[in-house]
Amino acid sequence: RDWEGELDEERKKVELENRKLPLCEKNIEKNGVEEKNMRERKKEVEGEIQSIAKNQEGEESKLRELKQEFTAKNEIAKASRKAVNILKRNQETIEKEKTALSEEIERLRATGTAEYEEKHRVRVEQIRKTEEMVAALGAQSETSSNHLNHLQANSRETEVRVMQLKADKQRERGKAMKTQQELEALKKGGKNKLAAFGPWMPKVVMEINKNKKFRSPPIGPLGAHINVKEGTSENIAKAIEGELGGLMHSFLVSCSQDQKELFNLFSKLGLPQKPSIFTCPFTESRHDIQAKRVDTDMFPVLIDYVDIEDSNVFNRVVDSGSLERILFIPTTGEAESVLSKPELIPTNTLHATVANSYQYYPAPNYRSYYKEDRSRGLLKANIEELVEQYKQQLAQEELQEREVEKLIKQANEEKMNHMKQIDAEERKLKLVRDKIRVKNNEIFNLKNEEENEAPPDISALEDDLDSRKESLDVVVTKLEEENVKCITNTETAQAAKNAFNEADQSNAARREGVEPLSGELEQLENGIKKAKRDKEHYMTKRNEYKEKITKYEKEVEEKEERLGELVEKAKYWSEERIQSRKKVDSLKREVVKMEESLKQQEETQEPRELVTQKFDSLSKVYERARAQVKYMDETVTFLESMLLQRKHGFKIIRNTTSKNINRNFTTQLNARKYIGKLEFDHHAHTLTIIVNPDSKAAAAALDLKRDIRSLSGGEKSYSSVSLILALWNAMTPPFRVLDEFDVFMDAVNRRVSLDNIINYASDDRKFQFIFLTPLNTDNIGISNDLKIIKLYKRAS
Repeated sequence: RDWEGELDEERKKVELENRKLPLCEKNIEKNGVEEKNMRERKKEVEGEIQSIAKNQEGEESKLRELKQEFTAKNEIAKASRKAVNILKRNQETIEKEKTALSEEIERLRATGTAEYEEKHRVRVEQIRKTEEMVAALGAQSETSSNHLNHLQANSRETEVRVMQLKADKQRERGKAMKTQQELEALKKGGKNKLAAFGPWMPKVVMEINKNKKFRSPPIGPLGAHINVKEGTSENIAKAIEGELGGLMHSFLVSCSQDQKELFNLFSKLGLPQKPSIFTCPFTESRHDIQAKRVDTDMFPVLIDYVDIEDSNVFNRVVDSGSLERILFIPTTGEAESVLSKPELIPTNTLHATVANSYQYYPAPNYRSYYKEDRSRGLLKANIEELVEQYKQQLAQEELQEREVEKLIKQANEEKMNHMKQIDAEERKLKLVRDKIRVKNNEIFNLKNEEENEAPPDISALEDDLDSRKESLDVVVTKLEEENVKCITNTETAQAAKNAFNEADQSNAARREGVEPLSGELEQLENGIKKAKRDKEHYMTKRNEYKEKITKYEKEVEEKEERLGELVEKAKYWSEERIQSRKKVDSLKREVVKMEESLKQQEETQEPRELVTQKFDSLSKVYERARAQVKYMDETVTFLESMLLQRKHGFKIIRNTTSKNINRNFTTQLNARKYIGKLEFDHHAHTLTIIVNPDSKAAAAALDLKRDIRSLSGGEKSYSSVSLILALWNAMTPPFRVLDEFDVFMDAVNRRVSLDNIINYASDDRKFQFIFLTPLNTDNIGISNDLKIIKLYKRAS
């Protein structure tokens, strides 16, 4: 039933569109006739316009010729008027010059040269006075300039002093802050003396005591096991602490395994500065220092004032601190008088600490160095005394900081005073130089006037007057001729202008007759366009109607076929047509409900297409991930093989470098007929130096592994130089510097070392070598490759 209703609607649409077609055909025919008539009239109007245009072409050509003739004659008339004006101006100028010359001649005949002489005398006097003023201003300028230079130098010196004082203040501030931090750490540590060695030291010792992996418990910090004897003066205590230095914070272990464990413990705790670790077997016996101790009763020996219960700590202090060979001398005068004379030097003296500020070394290598007192009273047995000392030190440092601030304020005030004086002097100097410049300009102008002016010559003025009269006659004659030409040319130009205006008016009248035809032609063109546009519009509509008719007819056929199919389907259920009592809307609502029910089922269960789409997407992701894993696995395998190759190559390079260093080391030792070698333990990361200075090969073979600590100072120094020369070949640094390498060498070792070093430096010319020594260099030969620069002590 519904399909039959829709089929009727479609048939009505076809009928409606068929009724529209005749109207479109009628409008198309009507617009075509109008377009044809207007095109015929357009041809007639264009013919009339072309006829008028042909007649007008000759007139236009004549008009252009008249205009050109008028323009040319007008230009000639303008040129004539311009020439007349120029001649008139020349006439006026010559007449003015003639009058001025006549008056000047009459004046000079009456006054003569008295005026020129008076001007000359006045100018000479002005020049003389001005030059005297310039000389006086120049002297004033030189004086001001010198004063300004002195003020600027004083200002620079003050600025440098301010910068130095600011640096001093910053340094004092740093000292005070450090002291404040150490004081707070001591207070937090309570009565634990370990806090004096750093806020982290109590925790380090606690962790060491808790660790059960040490074969023997480490000893440290060593300063906690060192005390000064009762009654020791504060200066000697400071001297002992200054000589021990970093040894106060170091630790002792009995084997390399304990050393690794302790180092790992330091790293685990994240210490800001890892203490030094000394490795040596623990023992209960002390070193016998009587043979090496300074033999003197003149001055205190530092070893006599320390109290060390632990024998291992005592042995380390002897080995690393050498306190048994160090003297304490109260004054520099006593140190200079004793240590500068070999006959007065106590036996076994290494050096002397003087006034806690200097180190003096004995003759024959007599020298002295300044050493800053950095002692903190760590050797005090009483923690309360140490805290009180820190408080006093903090108060002193804060007082020094305030004193420096006062000095900075004074220096800044002095600097500002200098700047004000400099500004005033610069303004004064600028004013003087401006005056000099003005006076020099006055002198220059006066001299120019003097050079340019000369005594008046009346005869020359009379000649000039005659010349002006002749020129005036010539100009008057030319002016009369040009006036005649100007009048004639002006009349000719006016006649040409009148002829051009008449021809132009006639041509304009003809153009006015063409304007109505041009307007009609424009209307015809617009009408043709409109008729053509309307015709095309209706033709488009006709085509649209035909397309719609075709479309509707096709839909009618399809619906007829569909209706036939539905009738056949309905006949399958019943040959007779059943009339339903339900309305179409009711049936539609039931269909909608059933469709909604189907949609709900589709929402609860994903459709097959969506599941297939998700499966394809996840399959692609899986394949891509599997390819990436395979590529990464191949990359890891390649990197592992490359890493193994690099490790193998590194071991080859390391072994080769070690062998080269060992060979170079033995070569250097051989120059002194020493026997030795270097033992590299790459697994333990250690280097063992073995040196036997015995020149007898048989004896050396019996004791090749001789303890290097048993060597003399010169032998140790020579071995150290040999090791450095051997390492240089492997390191290849561009700059190679050795400082005081021969201080502890005897004459023989020093001679051989110098020869080796000079030969080594001469053979390898690609690098820069610098060697510093405080000893005599007179016996060293100078060549093109070798230069000796001596620095002498400045006389006080």
